[in-house]
Order: sequence, then C-alpha cells, then structure tokens
Amino acid sequence: MMIVLHTTRYGDTSLIVHGYTREEGRTSLMLRGAFRTSGKRRPSHPGAVLLHPLSIVNYVASKSPKAGMAYLREFSPKYRLHSIREDFDKISIAMFISELLYRTLLHSERDEDLYDFLEDAVLRLEALGSSPANFHLWFLDRYAAYLGFPFESGFNLDYNPFTPQQTSRLLIFHEASFEDALAVPMTGAERKELVEAVLRWLEYHTGSRIDLRSVAVLHQIAKIR
Repeated sequence: MMIVLHTTRYGDTSLIVHGYTREEGRTSLMLRGAFRTSGKRRPSHPGAVLLHPLSIVNYVASKSPKAGMAYLREFSPKYRLHSIREDFDKISIAMFISELLYRTLLHSERDEDLYDFLEDAVLRLEALGSSPANFHLWFLDRYAAYLGFPFESGFNLDYNPFTPQQTSRLLIFHEASFEDALAVPMTGAERKELVEAVLRWLEYHTGSRIDLRSVAVLHQIAKIR
C-alpha cells in the first residue's frame, strides 16, 4: 500500500510518483504512459487522476536490472476519497500535509506504525463532517512526535519558537481527543502563526529548510470561508 505524497512530470509521457509505503517506507516509482505523446498535461493513463495528494493505493512495482527506478505497473485505490478531492477546505489541508510529508520524510526506512498513523489520519480527514479548520494542527502535533520532536519536550529548551499562548494551545491539542482538538476556538490568524512556528520548530530539529508552497493556499482558502 502507498500513500501518494507528490507527483512529478518526467519527459513527455511519464510521471514519477513519490509516496510512502507500508512495505518499504519512502519510495519513488515511474508511471510510463501517463501523458499523451503530444506533450499536453492532460493525463492519458485512465488511473492517473487517482494519484492525487494523500490518495491511498494498492500497487505492484517492478524493477528492470538496467533501470535506476522501479516502475509502477499496476495500482488501484484502496479507498475512494471523494471529499478530499471535492471539498476545498479538505483539498487545501491534503495539499499541505502531503507537501509536508514530501519535504520531511526524506529517508526510506520502513515504519509500519508511522504508515498506520498516516493512513488513519487520511481516513479521519475524509470522514470528517464538521469543520476541518484545526485538522492540520492536530496532525502536526502527532506527526512531530513520530519524527522524534514532540513539542512538549522542547518548551524548556534554549530554542523555542512558540509564544506562551501558542505553548498553551499546543498542550491543549496534545492532550485533547480528536473531536475536542477540532473544536478548539482559534482565529485564522492564530492558526497561521502557529503553523509558521511549528514549521520553524521542525526546521530546527531536521536541519533542513521547509518551504511549503501549500501554506499560502491553506491560509487563503481558510480566509475566504
């Protein structure tokens, strides 16, 4: 099984699918014949449209002795994620989470617990009937802990990008149930500032720049809601 994180156009007709799998961890697979030979960006492969951010697919890959990258031979959706593809709020959150994973899950180690958490999070987002405005904050709290950088362990360290109010909010998210976390009252500006502080926290601990283009989309969608 694979959670799709990002896709990249390769050559005239191929697509590189970057994902996180339960069997191998981070992986990249080439899907040949994804686009028409005319070079238009419209996919010609009948299933390519299913490879949207955070889609979960069953797949079969094969590797040629001469090829540097395995080929994506077959794939089919494990779940039909209709609302993540159609609801603008969920689309923006899915884009943010998938880009965050793409930028931070840089190693290929297998981690079944992490995979199970990510799949559960995707299904929670898909099934959510209430406002998803706080979903990415709930996700960030849990994901940081899986990376080994839980927020609550660093509030007394020399580097702390969080204001006292943000520290209190993060503790609430950490201790709250999923339902209660989504109900925490926050303004759009407060969410934006907290997300930016969390990204600085992750940058500090991973030692790499985390520049997510989806952050602007996430906050813009929230602003017009």
